[in-house]
Amino acid sequence: MTTLSTEDRLDIADLFARYVHSVDSNQPDAWVTLFTPDGVFDIPGLMRMRMEGPDELRGMVATVATQGGGKWRHQITNILAEPGNSRDEARVKAYGLVTDWGNGGKPMIFTDYRITLRRLSGAWRIAELIAAGPG
Repeated sequence: MTTLSTEDRLDIADLFARYVHSVDSNQPDAWVTLFTPDGVFDIPGLMRMRMEGPDELRGMVATVATQGGGKWRHQITNILAEPGNSRDEARVKAYGLVTDWGNGGKPMIFTDYRITLRRLSGAWRIAELIAAGPG
């Protein structure tokens, strides 16, 4: 059985800190580098949005910038990282919250994240992120 080291866990937490800061700061290139080249971002049921690959993933950041006007803030909390099927794979469960600070900080979306990470060239990257409603 594989395990995740303390360094792996810190790197994974850093990955998600970079994720929220780059999407909220309208930095599509920085956000896309957090995914594998064939990475997938999917919000089934909530926004009917599935993006695959760098060009489509950049569209997510553009949507946040346009619709949120720089006032949306993403949070990823309660990160539970577990080993995947190999030493270069991890499975993550987390909670995702988006608030709108153009509207007094009101919550907009709360999701359960199911994420598959792969290690590429020594760095953890998002292979698939599914953000689904609780339940």
